[in-house]
Amino acid sequence: MKAAFLVGKESFEVREVERPKCGYGEALVRVKACAVCGTDLRIFHDERRIDVPTAGHEISGVIEEIGDGVKELATGDRVIIETVVGCGECDTCRRGEENRCRHGFKAIGFQYNGGYAQFLLAPREAVKQGCVIKIPDNVSFEEATIVEPFSCIVNGWSPFKKRKLGFTTAVIGAGIIGMLHVEYARQLGSRVILINRTSPRLILAQRIGLPADEFIDVSKDDPIKRVKELTDDSGADVIICAASSKDVQRWALDMAAVDADISFFAGLPEDDPYTTLNTSLIHYNELHVHGANSSNKKQYLQALNLIASEKVNVKKFITHKFPLEKITEAINSLEDRRSNAIKVIIDPWM
Repeated sequence: MKAAFLVGKESFEVREVERPKCGYGEALVRVKACAVCGTDLRIFHDERRIDVPTAGHEISGVIEEIGDGVKELATGDRVIIETVVGCGECDTCRRGEENRCRHGFKAIGFQYNGGYAQFLLAPREAVKQGCVIKIPDNVSFEEATIVEPFSCIVNGWSPFKKRKLGFTTAVIGAGIIGMLHVEYARQLGSRVILINRTSPRLILAQRIGLPADEFIDVSKDDPIKRVKELTDDSGADVIICAASSKDVQRWALDMAAVDADISFFAGLPEDDPYTTLNTSLIHYNELHVHGANSSNKKQYLQALNLIASEKVNVKKFITHKFPLEKITEAINSLEDRRSNAIKVIIDPWM
């Protein structure tokens, strides 16, 4: 089979390797699509290390073979692969929150070989946890890759308080993550303001029909002042930091309404994680600042249901598709703003 090996900084090699053998409790998946994630860009640039040669964690495919002892899956099942594999023993894993594993979860594409290959071996621990999730026939393999990032959005919203219809959400950052936050906020009955540093992504968002109510171009307007103007000076009830920026985190506190929920959804670089925030705003305005890290199976199923029911149309996000041999070109297209790429898919059988 063919697999893309990360052999150095910004260097992939597509190699012919032996197809994995399916052992007891394991499942072999024929990969039909694997989407490029922003985290993969960091891996490509050697800003984040992985323990295996093959990355890729937004995966869909078909069960090629199952090992002895696997009862919930069958050859030919259409599936997606949950990224996170918890220990299965700690209190958070036992209550279905494997992304909060007390012992530190492992992940497909990080500690286990990922989906930039023609076949993926789902390890016994992943199969036992239920990481191999069946998908309905009306969801394409390309659409199915978006379940993973969408499940992360569901997780990001999970600690927020329930609000009355018509609350205001400000999403800062108009990449795929910010766009999916817009979609999810609308599902919860929110009015949504999308904020970005420059206009091209906002124009693209409008062109594909993203259901934001207002668009703020930071190169033209002060985002804090504009959010206050759009909310009768009260501020936004929910703020999503969907861009890795210290400024964005500071803006979030400044544009927040009293009792607002704020998600630092996009983290800061590991080598520069410290910033200065006005904690008096958190204290006196009783703001709720949350982190977000990956997702769990329950959230995968929620995201899958929203896509399968067509409540959220994710087809519009799929803009580019490449064969495995052009994986470097695929990554470059996602980084090149001139390409207008939103979601880039690798098809290892093209």
